[in-house]
Amino acid sequence: MESTISLLSEKHFLCSLCEEIFSNPVTTPCGHSFCKACLRVYWSRSGSDECPLCRKAFGSRPHISVNRILADVTENYRKTRLAAKSKFFSMDELQDEPKNAGELQKMVQERVQKIEKLQNSLKLLKSTCLREVQESQRVFSSLLSTLEKSHKLVVTAVEQKQKEAEKRVERLVKDLEKEILELDNGHTNPEHLDDKERLKKSFSDIPRAMRDWSKVTLENDPCVGFTRQAVVDFMDTVTMEARRLSKAELKRLQKYSVDVNLNPRTAHAYLYISEDRKEVRHVNKRQEVPENPKRFDRVANVISKEAFSHGKHLWEVEVGDKTDWDLGVAKQSVNRKGKFTICPANGFWMLSLKNGTQYIGNTSPPTFFSLSHKPKRLSIYLDFEEGRVSFYCLDTGTHIYTFKDTFTDKLHPIFSPGRPHGEKNTAPLIISSSCCSI
Repeated sequence: MESTISLLSEKHFLCSLCEEIFSNPVTTPCGHSFCKACLRVYWSRSGSDECPLCRKAFGSRPHISVNRILADVTENYRKTRLAAKSKFFSMDELQDEPKNAGELQKMVQERVQKIEKLQNSLKLLKSTCLREVQESQRVFSSLLSTLEKSHKLVVTAVEQKQKEAEKRVERLVKDLEKEILELDNGHTNPEHLDDKERLKKSFSDIPRAMRDWSKVTLENDPCVGFTRQAVVDFMDTVTMEARRLSKAELKRLQKYSVDVNLNPRTAHAYLYISEDRKEVRHVNKRQEVPENPKRFDRVANVISKEAFSHGKHLWEVEVGDKTDWDLGVAKQSVNRKGKFTICPANGFWMLSLKNGTQYIGNTSPPTFFSLSHKPKRLSIYLDFEEGRVSFYCLDTGTHIYTFKDTFTDKLHPIFSPGRPHGEKNTAPLIISSSCCSI
């Protein structure tokens, strides 16, 4: 048989789908042969039951089983081929030969399973996208309904004010007309009246107290602030809805929690790193540390051992009652020596607290804002592909701030506990080993 095999070219033993030597070959009713796994993958991808080579369609997917004769011939060819090559290559070189049939089959199966996982992931993605659209529809429909109600309330209140003004003016005009009539009656000539009428006139001429009309005015702008207050009330509703969505969002992000550890070799000499690499404090005294090109020498920063170049990541930091701190991410390639500005252009995306109340997004120029609740625990979320670094208050579950940019370099979580101010701000920043539930 070996002499017969040697007369055949290699193409007779290759699967036309993977272009490798047959592994568990099967033959279709039309006479063409393929690897069993390759044919299954082809039918799964194409969604049709036809021959990949001649495109002949089968009424239904045929039952296929391994062609034992072709399998034996293929195996003998593989052995003959290896024996021939052994004349020219050492045994060490033969280790680089193609894998055996079992290993190839395993590799094929792994790829088939990967296809199934990707398809299942796509189904889940479509489901979550649909859920997001439905949630968006519900939220915005509710907000639009609230907005319409607020507008109607403003219109009703304005109309009520107008009606009240109209009624008041109507009453005042009647009073004025009555007084005008009374005043006009006082000019009647007494000579033309008889004794009885003259007597009545003498009593009626007694002047009665007239209204002081100089003090009577009509407010011509009674609706000041109606629309503004309606907008403020609506914004409160939007804020409450945003907080609810933020809390739900943060819960969904918990699955991206990662373990973050500080890298002492990068820490400024004034920073003390705990043995478990989870805490950093400013000791206000230079420590004896070895020189390292990765160490910050002017700015009291330290970065994590972990670097992220793709994917989504979430970590938690406890800031407690500290009055100063800086948190965020930094490029692996940032300058760590000398003086520089902390900003995205220099590879830093950080949120800072200064003087206990002033929160700053380190943009250029800086973004200043205040928070109604002072966070004691923060979650930092990095989405590398989307170019987002977001900060959340874990105490309330609310979103604080988001940087939007394009990331190309590896990113490290970065920390600065701030300088002590007497007995203040001496507490450490603490990295949680696992994110807590909201």
